[in-house]
Amino acid sequence: MLRIISRPAASLAVVCLFFLATPSARAETTASPDPDAVVQDFAAPETFDAVLAKAQAGDAKAQCALGVAYINGTRAPQNFGQGLHWLHRSSEAGYGYARYVLADLYSRGYGGVPVSDAQAYYFASLAAASSSLPEKFREKAVKLRNASARRLSPAELTGLQAKAALAPLDAAAGN
Repeated sequence: MLRIISRPAASLAVVCLFFLATPSARAETTASPDPDAVVQDFAAPETFDAVLAKAQAGDAKAQCALGVAYINGTRAPQNFGQGLHWLHRSSEAGYGYARYVLADLYSRGYGGVPVSDAQAYYFASLAAASSSLPEKFREKAVKLRNASARRLSPAELTGLQAKAALAPLDAAAGN
């Protein structure tokens, strides 16, 4: 049976379909982190305990790997608090990839991590300035930084730029 829909009803249906099919600017808040942002948690033969020991001893690359493992729930129970803890420690040591992952997490709000344009801008700025970070991640960091900057006030940007200038330099931590 053929049903004829009046023009206003048909227009409303098209508009509804458009909004349902169009992703919002923050639609990724429940999506997993950028697949390119997911680093090998750690080498296959290396045990969780071995990576944990290295991370506790101050190895920035191990700290980043441990943070990513906790965020993704691989080789460790998923624990966003622990993941952020280890990623922040790695970033404080100057590890560029940890800075990129933090910028990505804060820009999307993945897994209960609060969306924060200020945090995303700060970590993306540090990642974009990282000489040890592969070019494709630096380019993505620049895009994250610029997107976050559009949502911040000039005063916020000035403060975050000053904070970034005081951050430790990029670490050559065995990228």
